[in-house]
Amino acid sequence: MLKCFKNEKLWYVVGGAAAVIIGKKILKAKTTRQIAVTGLAKGMKMQNDAKEVFQNMKDEAADICCDAKEEAGLKEVETEVCE
Repeated sequence: MLKCFKNEKLWYVVGGAAAVIIGKKILKAKTTRQIAVTGLAKGMKMQNDAKEVFQNMKDEAADICCDAKEEAGLKEVETEVCE
């Protein structure tokens, strides 16, 4: 009888079963869902903010480029970009 408790494979099976049971309880918990939804919402907000900042940077760079072309007298070459 004691020999079966010394078997490593038995303890791997017992540990795996315990991990499955505990993992299932954690994944089904309301708190876990709330944390996941909150994290996802924050990630989406950060993504939208980053897109907005990037677009602002592109617009400002285009304005600077157009101003530089205007000062250099090249406005006639690419008027569609600056307008």
